[in-house]
Amino acid sequence: MVDKTVNTNISDVKGSDEQLNDIQFHHVDGEQKGFIELYALSTCGWCKQTRMYLEEHDVAYDYIYVDLTSGEEREAVMAELEKYNPDLSFPTLVIGHTEVITGYEPEEMAVALDIHDDE
Repeated sequence: MVDKTVNTNISDVKGSDEQLNDIQFHHVDGEQKGFIELYALSTCGWCKQTRMYLEEHDVAYDYIYVDLTSGEEREAVMAELEKYNPDLSFPTLVIGHTEVITGYEPEEMAVALDIHDDE
């Protein structure tokens, strides 16, 4: 079983540091469901599953592979990630600056993103 954390008491912290302006997130087009950021590792199977889930459900989101960053960019990314997830675990999905889901949790993502499967 994958560890998960759902935190709905996050304040709006995005953009609170000047360093964040230099962080290069990748965008995936889809249906806009608000602010969605994924902090992931390029070699993480659960991170890949999370990305696949979002894409299969046509959700627009931004992501960054933390392990592919370095120097000041990595420091800024890790500081931002720690605000949302002090355990610094992956994947970390931030929804609307207020909800955080860690680990691959399709049921939690479905509820948070109002996804209804027709199956």
